Parts: sequence; C-alpha cells; structure tokens
Amino acid sequence: MIKKIRKYPLVSILSLGSFALVAGAFVWSFMALESASSGPLILHFNDMEGITSIGSFGSILTMGVLGMIIVFINFFVALELEERDRVLGKIVAGMTLVLAVLLFLGFAAIIKVN
Repeated sequence: MIKKIRKYPLVSILSLGSFALVAGAFVWSFMALESASSGPLILHFNDMEGITSIGSFGSILTMGVLGMIIVFINFFVALELEERDRVLGKIVAGMTLVLAVLLFLGFAAIIKVN
C-alpha cells in the first residue's frame, strides 16, 4: 500500500487535501457549534423560503463522519484505478476534492447561520 502511495503522488496529495478539508470542517463545526448543541440547529436556510431544515448536533456529526468515510473509500478506489488507468484515478481523486470543498462550504454555511 505504501508503494502505491509513493508511486502515485498526485492522487495521494489530492486525497490528503480532501481529507484535510473534510476533517478540518468537521472539527471547526464541532468547536463553533459546541455551545449551541443543546438546541435545534439550522441546517438549511433559503432566502426565498427561510429556514427549510433543522436538525440536531447529531446531524452535523453524521455529515462529518460520513464525509471522512467517503473520502477514505474514494482514496483506495482512486489508487486502484490509477494503477489500471492513469486518467480515471485522477478523475476520482479530483471529484473527491470537489466533494470535500462543497462539504467544507456546507459546514461553513451551517456555522454562519447558527
């Protein structure tokens, strides 16, 4: 496994960046919303309709843990695809980075609204 990580540094760096974004957003939301965890949290706010989704702190925890699991699984999928086809592994790693950025922005929006 370590040989594959060293052999395909671009996929490894993209996956590490993805994991750092998701884990960083998760820790940031945990620290920022710790005091507000006793009541309901606004999970989605729309300018036209107002608050459209509320949830508990468990919803935030579930999103963070699920995001890290998805990045972790996609890392191994990207490594295997990179071994077979040099383009597909990079595509999976790049799309995982896009997913991580969107999840980071989602956590930032939840923090800002609450």
